[in-house]
Amino acid sequence: MKKLLKYISVLLMIIIVAIVITGGGFSAIQTGELIKNGEEPLLLSHRGYTDSCVENSLESFMKSDSMGFNGIETDIRRTKDKKLVIFHDESCKRLLGIDSNIYEVEWKDIKDRPLLYNGKKTENRVMLLETFFQKIDTGKVLYLDLKQVSKSMVDSLIVVLNRHKEFKNLIIADANLFALNYIKNRTENIKTALEGFNKGKEWLYYLIPKKYKPDYYASYLSKVDKKHIDFFKSHDLLKRKIVYGVHDYNMEKVYEYGLKNIIFDYNESMGSVDSLILRLKIQSKNHKKSTFPSPN
Repeated sequence: MKKLLKYISVLLMIIIVAIVITGGGFSAIQTGELIKNGEEPLLLSHRGYTDSCVENSLESFMKSDSMGFNGIETDIRRTKDKKLVIFHDESCKRLLGIDSNIYEVEWKDIKDRPLLYNGKKTENRVMLLETFFQKIDTGKVLYLDLKQVSKSMVDSLIVVLNRHKEFKNLIIADANLFALNYIKNRTENIKTALEGFNKGKEWLYYLIPKKYKPDYYASYLSKVDKKHIDFFKSHDLLKRKIVYGVHDYNMEKVYEYGLKNIIFDYNESMGSVDSLILRLKIQSKNHKKSTFPSPN
């Protein structure tokens, strides 16, 4: 009970602070149409295609596109000199061979350094977020997972997003509800995903005022169970659920639950991406029929 009260008080404090800082001026979050109306499955490649390419590289994104993924999940961090970059790890050791954190190095120190794939140098380099937007198809769904969130980092992100209004399928993801609303209120065409919305946290949904609710609720697949799925079905929210941590060995659980928005660590043993999207569509329809039977 103490833990529950702590969660409630923290959430209410976030909401109150958001209202005070913005003067209550957050625009209402649209709860109707989602990306592609929420009807088509989203199969997003996790950091691009990484079965044979280094993650979060232009090569991995181009390969993902050619294979038929309808979206990309990627990560945004910031360097010491406040450059927004496409990079997952806090440490530079695994991907750049530098024994420093990404926020401790300047852009000039890494921009010409090769990214490592399984410890070996590649022809790929870390990309600026600005470069990413210049290289990626504007029609793709882009799921941007924020790291090291701070107000100054978010303000820098807003400037870049407002320079690329041609992108209509952007999802900004983070566990900080205030940050998501702050971004949404200052940009156009942005959808938001609240990360860490795991089983056992369904009660949070009722505490978030309607105009502060995110467009999507995301979590690891391992943090989902039947009770969690039943909650989303009972509120007609299943099309707003995104799961990550999905691999070939647990994909059957996705089908079992009727999930349709997946951030997938793909390998070619799973068959074609088109066949996976088709099965997601079929399983989703089957679940909808079994959950909402015809009156006849």
